[in-house]
Amino acid sequence: MKESAQVWFLDVVHEALWKALDAAGMKCHDGTGVSREAIVAGDLGPVHGLVLRSRIRLDAEVLHALPDLQWIARSGSGLENIDLATAAELDIAVHSSPEGNRDAVGEHCIGMLLGTLHKLPSG
Repeated sequence: MKESAQVWFLDVVHEALWKALDAAGMKCHDGTGVSREAIVAGDLGPVHGLVLRSRIRLDAEVLHALPDLQWIARSGSGLENIDLATAAELDIAVHSSPEGNRDAVGEHCIGMLLGTLHKLPSG
């Protein structure tokens, strides 16, 4: 029997993603309290997938500490917290969902424009 892929959620994301991965037969773990140091120390055991936002930077040291890592899913736009060169070198697939927060960004921009018109930022 094949071992289930071990997926760690390092940040809070929508529960639908957890449910979808669980339904696909992956074993999901809550890593929202896990530190960078714990990852580097190997405290998580085998890790096949990581889901994160921006709390932890996945630099070369972290990626090399995860020899079983196959993929990274970044919820949100930008991949600035992931060392893409090292991920490519280690054959780790990197995915992102830049469209996930586009409505919130648009709403925030409109709110800032309205605030500027009403001189709210000056207090």
